[in-house]
Amino acid sequence: MRISLLLALAATLWLSNCNNDDETPNPTGNLVEAGAGVLAINEGGFNDGNASVSYYQFEDGALQQDLFAEANGRPLGDILQSMTLVGDKGYLVLNNSQRVEVVDITTFESEGVIEIPGSPRYFLPLDNGLAYVSDLFGSVVHLVDLSEGAVVQGIAMPQGWTEQMVKAGDVVFVTCPTSFGQAPNRQLYVIDTESHTLVDSVDVGFSPTALVQDAGGMIWVLCSGDFDLGAPGGLYQLDPLDKTVLRSFPFPDNNIGFAPRLAIDEAGQQLYYTKIDLYTLPVDANALPSEPVIPADGRDLYGLGIEPGAGNIWLGEAGDYKSRQMIYRYSKDGSLLDSALAGVAPSGFYFY
Repeated sequence: MRISLLLALAATLWLSNCNNDDETPNPTGNLVEAGAGVLAINEGGFNDGNASVSYYQFEDGALQQDLFAEANGRPLGDILQSMTLVGDKGYLVLNNSQRVEVVDITTFESEGVIEIPGSPRYFLPLDNGLAYVSDLFGSVVHLVDLSEGAVVQGIAMPQGWTEQMVKAGDVVFVTCPTSFGQAPNRQLYVIDTESHTLVDSVDVGFSPTALVQDAGGMIWVLCSGDFDLGAPGGLYQLDPLDKTVLRSFPFPDNNIGFAPRLAIDEAGQQLYYTKIDLYTLPVDANALPSEPVIPADGRDLYGLGIEPGAGNIWLGEAGDYKSRQMIYRYSKDGSLLDSALAGVAPSGFYFY
C-alpha cells in the first residue's frame, strides 16, 4: 500500500510539472506570418478601452483575437483609429488614449510608445526618421522624431480636423473634413516636408476626407460633401506636381453614410469607395458607376481594404460600436467568400 501511495504521489508531481511547462508562454512566438493573412483593426467603444487587432488566416479561415493583449498582457487602449506598417514595425494610432503603440508586426510585442497630445488619427512616415500624425481637434499636424519617440513640432493648420495624408515628392497632401463649429471646408492642404510648414492648398469638393495615390502618381480625393448646404461630395483627381484638379466626379446626392472610405488596389488602377454601398471605379473611367459592386443590405459598412495579389475586398461592419461585429471577404466581382466575427467596430484592414 505504501509503495502504491508513493508511486501515485510521484505521478501526480510529474504531471503537475508537465502541466506547468505546457502553460508557460513562448515569448518569441510569432502571431503573424508574412503574406498569410489580414490584420483587422477594431476601434473599440469610446471610453471602453477595448480596442484590438484581429488576425484572419487565409489558409484555414481561423481568426485570432486581440493580438496585442495576448503578446503584452495588457489592453491596447481606447479607440484604435489606424495602423501603419513600416518594415517589420506596426504603428497603432490610439485616438482617445493619445498615443501611438509601436509593435513588432510578427510577434505584436510592444517596442515603445509615442505620446501624442490631442486626438491622433493617422500616421505617415517620411524618409528621414520623421513622421506626421494628424489630429481630430487640434488644428495641427504633429511632427514626430521616431528615434526620440516624441513629438518635436506642431504644424499649424487652418482647420481643426486634420485627417488622411499622402506624400508625393517633397510635399504631403492633407485632408481636412469640415471641422465642428467651423465654416465648410473644401481645401486640400499641402505641407512642405523640408520646412514642415503649410505652403499651399487645392480647391476640391466640400469636406475632403480620404485620399490615395494611383499608379500614375495622381492623387484621388474623396469628399463627403456638406449636408447643411445640400452640396454633395465626390471624387476628385489632381496632379500633385502643379496641384491642379484634372477630373471631377460629383456624387448625385448627399447619401454618403457616416464614415465613407476610399481604397485602391495593389496595381493602383482601381478605386474602391463606400457611399452607403461599396462601389468601384477604374482610374481611367469617364463617369461614376451606376450600380454598387457590393450592396450594404442594411449594414453600416465601416472598414475597407483590398487584398494584394488576389484583389479580394474586405469589409467591416460598424454595428452598435459596443459589441463585436462581422468582417467579410468578397471576390473582386462581389461574391461573398467568407466572414468572421472580429472585435468592436472593425474599421480597417492591413496586409503584411
